[in-house]
Amino acid sequence: MMQTRLSRREFLRLGGASLAGAALLGAAGCGGGGGGENAIGWQAIPSYSTEQNTDQARVEYLEQAISEWEEQNGEYTINPLVTSADVTAAMARLLEQASQDRAPDIAQIDGYILPRFYDYVRPLDDYLGDLSLEDWFPFARAVMTDGGSVKGLQFTTDVRVLYYRKDLIDSPPASWDELFSAGQRVSGEVQDAFLFPAGRGEATTITTLLPQFWTLGGELVDDRGEPVFGEGENRRAMLEALGFIRECVERGITPRRVTEFTLETDINGDAASGQTAMFLGGNWQVSLLKEIMGEERFTRQWGVAPIPSHSGEEHATTAGGWAWGVFAENEDKRRAAVDFLRAVFVGNQGMARWCNVGGYLPPREPVFEVPAYETDEYTDTFREHLENFARNRPSAESYTDISTALQVAVTQVVSGEASPEQALRTAVRTVG
Repeated sequence: MMQTRLSRREFLRLGGASLAGAALLGAAGCGGGGGGENAIGWQAIPSYSTEQNTDQARVEYLEQAISEWEEQNGEYTINPLVTSADVTAAMARLLEQASQDRAPDIAQIDGYILPRFYDYVRPLDDYLGDLSLEDWFPFARAVMTDGGSVKGLQFTTDVRVLYYRKDLIDSPPASWDELFSAGQRVSGEVQDAFLFPAGRGEATTITTLLPQFWTLGGELVDDRGEPVFGEGENRRAMLEALGFIRECVERGITPRRVTEFTLETDINGDAASGQTAMFLGGNWQVSLLKEIMGEERFTRQWGVAPIPSHSGEEHATTAGGWAWGVFAENEDKRRAAVDFLRAVFVGNQGMARWCNVGGYLPPREPVFEVPAYETDEYTDTFREHLENFARNRPSAESYTDISTALQVAVTQVVSGEASPEQALRTAVRTVG
């Protein structure tokens, strides 16, 4: 397998400056199989690991599932390796390890950047058994495969939607015009008609801006990963998306204080207060808001729908999630590694159980039909979004800088500090 060296530029862009902290985790997080030739080194961030994990339910599931697999396998054992809880630092560290042939046998990879590891991970086509690539939703297949070869296994996902008050809005708005009308109709009944993240955080890019930009035909980068969001039709799409955000504020359905929201969950308090009619958020907020509001009240009041688009006919959303990459050189160990992943995370039962305990959505459609998978009133809508509307962020090295610049642009537009044209010009200049 051809190996390429990790460039200093990519290393630093992924978070090389944060790696001193990650290195303090010691040998357990420094890659390599570890534990002998019959031990499979399995590296994860703390919340997905048996090590340094404060969620007892997750730890109990993992310990039991690993023990059962080891007993059934009889030859290989699992050696847990923990990496940094700082995802940027963890991914930078793993990319460095992989470029130096020091990656663990199995490692957790942020799904959208899996393509950056294509040169290092091992193809898995021969080890999938009864798992079909077609089981994964299209957005997941797009990052899992390279030239028709399976390079990783996505095992969790999430999705963004419009939350709306069913007791105030009979039919969820599909288009911008319908959103404006609905927002203005309910303005006298609630304090804030429509909320969304508009602060300097990733939620502003992936929940608020990208779904609008994509439905308008925009692309952030070209085939080489170079920024093109300020050029041609992409520029037009970005200006329209920023213009929509400004219009929400100017029409009085969105307060300028949304610049304080850097995470989707920052809106939870407003949603629970009864003074909000609609907001953009993620599927994981359902369980949190049920806890805050009580299940009966939440399900009675709130519904979910596609994020409104300009036309109301085409919709888009951003999906996230994690994948496993396999780096083991020995073929027998590689086969055992995939068997372990299938049993604990990727097969029907393993994925159902892990998604239950972690509160994730399955990236494989058949898992939604597994009796062990716990569903609720919103599951079918989330599933529809994953099948029909979900897209990945670009895996390009330039994405982090692009996202940061666009977060600033949204904040400037909402605050009134800059027009869409001025904000976009600044973002393009910042990315360079």
